[in-house]
Amino acid sequence: MAKQAPRKTYGFVGDGETELWYLQMLKKNETKLTVTIKPELPQKKSVEEQFDYVVKMSDVHEKVFWIVDMDVIIRETREFKGPKDKTPAAILKQKYQLIQTDEKLKKKVIFIGNTPCLEFWILLHVLQTTRYYDTCDQVCHEIVKHEPLTGYEKTKKYYLQANDIYKRLKPYLATAKTNARQTGSFDPDNLQKGLSEMHKIFIELSL
Repeated sequence: MAKQAPRKTYGFVGDGETELWYLQMLKKNETKLTVTIKPELPQKKSVEEQFDYVVKMSDVHEKVFWIVDMDVIIRETREFKGPKDKTPAAILKQKYQLIQTDEKLKKKVIFIGNTPCLEFWILLHVLQTTRYYDTCDQVCHEIVKHEPLTGYEKTKKYYLQANDIYKRLKPYLATAKTNARQTGSFDPDNLQKGLSEMHKIFIELSL
């Protein structure tokens, strides 16, 4: 009898709990996936430390998705007192360019930018927009204006227990992917634009 091919594993590195919760629900609902999704929330959260963690994970996974919320990057860069080439935005640009140019990383790491945060992806399920929101709270205030998200809360209970966020939004997934494509691609020199590249996950996983 031929041996069954080992399942591919896909690693996910996010800098917030909402990413982890969303991916857990994706994994729960997409039962026909022939890959194993392993969401991670690193304890160390600087851009440099996240990147090092992503590189480490790329050695053991088929692909690694690095999901980055720009609101923190923008805020910390605004408040940074040191040299311009050491700001979080400058460090992120360096790491992003390395992913684009290094032969190994280019094949293994998929960068996912969200501006200002994952909630912008949630919003794109119910609203076509490229508006720039400075904070995640501003996006949340917009989300609750739209069905089926009028009770939206950025809590574990809302994502996992009271509601299955992925199942709730799945009927709107095609719309979200179309709207996300229309926000364009991540530009390290222009962080202040409404953006979500979450659709790249679904392309890679053939969902």
